[in-house]
Amino acid sequence: MLLWLLAYCAVMATIVGVMVSVRSTAMQSYGTRDAQVEWDAWRADAREMSEGQGPVKRRPPKSAEPPALVLMRDHFGVCLALALVLSSLLYGTAMFFLRGIVSSGGKFGPSTRPGSPGPKKAT
Repeated sequence: MLLWLLAYCAVMATIVGVMVSVRSTAMQSYGTRDAQVEWDAWRADAREMSEGQGPVKRRPPKSAEPPALVLMRDHFGVCLALALVLSSLLYGTAMFFLRGIVSSGGKFGPSTRPGSPGPKKAT
């Protein structure tokens, strides 16, 4: 049990570390003046494409800043909390199944415990 708890803490610490790293990378990549100039140019191109004739009607982006920057800067707490909750659920499910496998003793088949009905015989 202690080993599983330590493994859980290690997994959650890894997720926090990865999320902080992703946030740092997004802030460095999209938080610069050059990135803002590229985003503004892309928005202008998208606006022109939305007015043109084509098989698909494109909507120009509403955000004045790159979405990855807004997500990691303004909504990082929500992203981190959601990543931790979903990872906890996945970890719990995996440990539930692993515990079932380990406690079965490698015997996959009808129970051989005393008092349990044995396998049915073909007639």
